[in-house]
Amino acid sequence: MKTKLKVYLLMAGLILSSCATLQDHYNLTETISTKVMVESLFEKATTPYSENQAGVTALKEQIRKMAAYQNVKGNDLVMQKMWNLLNSESSAMQGFFKTWESQGTMSAVFLQEFTPEITRQLDLMVNYESSKDKEAASALQTFLNAATN
Repeated sequence: MKTKLKVYLLMAGLILSSCATLQDHYNLTETISTKVMVESLFEKATTPYSENQAGVTALKEQIRKMAAYQNVKGNDLVMQKMWNLLNSESSAMQGFFKTWESQGTMSAVFLQEFTPEITRQLDLMVNYESSKDKEAASALQTFLNAATN
């Protein structure tokens, strides 16, 4: 009888731990997907915004989805703040899209200057999601402190 109880408890523990792993996998996958979407749009920013509006809309929806997900999930304050920062109208990325829309196209020189700022933020997020270590969390927090001050 005790052996059956131990087996059931072990199975329940394995199932619960696998669910936690899936959740982390989802965050990592969606963060990487967002990074790829951003990089793809930046590569196209020298072409007219009107030709890329559907991609920009899809990216904005992705960012809103992840911000909402992190807010509901609520157990990872650093990533919650990062997604909310990306979703904020005052974020560098949202400003980029407004500028692109108003100007029609972006210059290659501007893109070379601007792209590293956004890709660094996304790289920090991917690194954190893949490792969940103190060093990655500290790097994200440092970025957040600089971005919100």
